[in-house]
Amino acid sequence: MRVLLHYTHKQTLGHTTRSISLAAAICRQGAELLILQGGVPQPFVRFPQGCRVADIPLPFDTRASFQSHVVPASAAQRSRFILKTAAEFAPDVFVTEFFPFGRLSYLPELLPTLRTLRKKGVRIMSSIGYPLLVDLDRLEDKKFTALHRAVFAFFDAFLIHTPPELETRYIQDSIQSAALSRAYAAFMKKLKKRTVYTGYIVPEKIIASGAGSPTEEFNGPNVIVSRGGGAVYPKLITSAIEAQRLLGDNIRTVITSGPATSPKERALFQSCLKPEDNGRVFLADLLPDLDDLLRTCRVSVSLCGYNTSVQLMRYGTPAVIVPYQNKNYDMATNDQIARARLLQEKFSSIVLDHDALTGPSLADAIKEQMNRPRPAPAPAEWFSGADVAAHLVVQGTPN
Repeated sequence: MRVLLHYTHKQTLGHTTRSISLAAAICRQGAELLILQGGVPQPFVRFPQGCRVADIPLPFDTRASFQSHVVPASAAQRSRFILKTAAEFAPDVFVTEFFPFGRLSYLPELLPTLRTLRKKGVRIMSSIGYPLLVDLDRLEDKKFTALHRAVFAFFDAFLIHTPPELETRYIQDSIQSAALSRAYAAFMKKLKKRTVYTGYIVPEKIIASGAGSPTEEFNGPNVIVSRGGGAVYPKLITSAIEAQRLLGDNIRTVITSGPATSPKERALFQSCLKPEDNGRVFLADLLPDLDDLLRTCRVSVSLCGYNTSVQLMRYGTPAVIVPYQNKNYDMATNDQIARARLLQEKFSSIVLDHDALTGPSLADAIKEQMNRPRPAPAPAEWFSGADVAAHLVVQGTPN
């Protein structure tokens, strides 16, 4: 069985981590896997043993386009590369990540390959972390709706990596327009026969060793602060540095600002540190053992991205979350706002608004979580996503 997987990223970790976890599970199924990596190469990433990786040339998505969805200038060259690679590899299955629920700017480079593989009878599937229909508001445009319908018709199955309809409900409930909420429900209903909810995909350890770890005195730290990929919200880091001074002398804080942290931001974060923070704060761009740290810490502070949220739910980690809101791009909803409500309702997470965030308000929230009972972890069956999805990709049927 030969599987071709296309994924991309904006110099962040979410889509990369989920794709690599799925790829590792596909390799465990014994398939031959080729990954088409569409973003700027991330040299710190460790890909699964047994798979091959082809970097698509002329990447156009970077940290700079995280908050503004750019139109690719290199689509024709990238399209030829993808089509040629697909022809030479001759896959039995082609899997796209998030596309077509999102990433529609990648349609020009993917369309020729989708058409060609469809004619050859290749199974085409989509791996979707969360059922966010990014262009939901554009479905009122008849021309766009026709294009949207045609693109979705290429796909045999949509593998949504959450427990059955869990985040679907929260996403729909977070859509403030009643008309768009109905449109979302109707669209998901149309896809129901081709949709499989696999459960959450647990993040693999994808960061190569030597990327940085807390010193021995930080083992089993009290507070972990994570900015995810690091493309947005630098104020989370500066506020966390200020907050830790208000938590008491016995509290230790590990802060990871993310791989997309810019040199300017790195200098800013270092400038916020004072001599009194020595021995109390560990600051790094990347932590290869972040999963272990989230499992053992007293409180996690983070955005509300997929991978960190999965770890918080899996371990029942007390959390303070600051969900990301893209105010430069008008959307009916976003997955972090919806998931924040899920974590707040089911796991007693404290949700803070980024614009109102300060060091003292963050410290107060951390103290409140430290004084609460630890939430119960989510059921183990919530976290079967990688193996369920891989079995569907390779075998064509559920376990």
